[in-house]
Amino acid sequence: MCYSVGTSGIVFTCGVLSLRRRLRGFAPEQLRARRLAMGLSGAEIARLVGVASSTYSQWERGQSHPRIDSLARCAQELGRPINDFVFVAEEEEYLGDLRTSRGLTQGALASEVGVSPQYIGALERGQSRLGDSTASRIAEVLEYPASRVVAAYERVRRRPRGEPA
Repeated sequence: MCYSVGTSGIVFTCGVLSLRRRLRGFAPEQLRARRLAMGLSGAEIARLVGVASSTYSQWERGQSHPRIDSLARCAQELGRPINDFVFVAEEEEYLGDLRTSRGLTQGALASEVGVSPQYIGALERGQSRLGDSTASRIAEVLEYPASRVVAAYERVRRRPRGEPA
């Protein structure tokens, strides 16, 4: 296999750029430990989640990161909350981390909030303004206090140059 993760979190595979970003706080060792504790094979979990065995194996080895919807299905099959497999300390959370903690894609959150997925993406990168009403709707959907949503948004806006959102 030929891959590397750049400082921006963008994955390069054999010199080819992949637009897939890392899943901040993903703990592949926790995924493996839970699977083993349940006495399940990687192939069995992969089948239940609907991904190839090789894909699941790459997740456990930290060679690739799952999409959030796939990880949410995996967490459900393993009988654990998604936060058992993805952890970012509250004081370091970005807006996208809050969405991830609930197992939602940008599209799913956008649909629940009543905005476009592109707007959610821009908010998560700190590239659009987060208004009070949108912050309240996001907080309601994610079941977090609005103050936590706003703090995560402000943190992503103030992140250091070159740090991925």
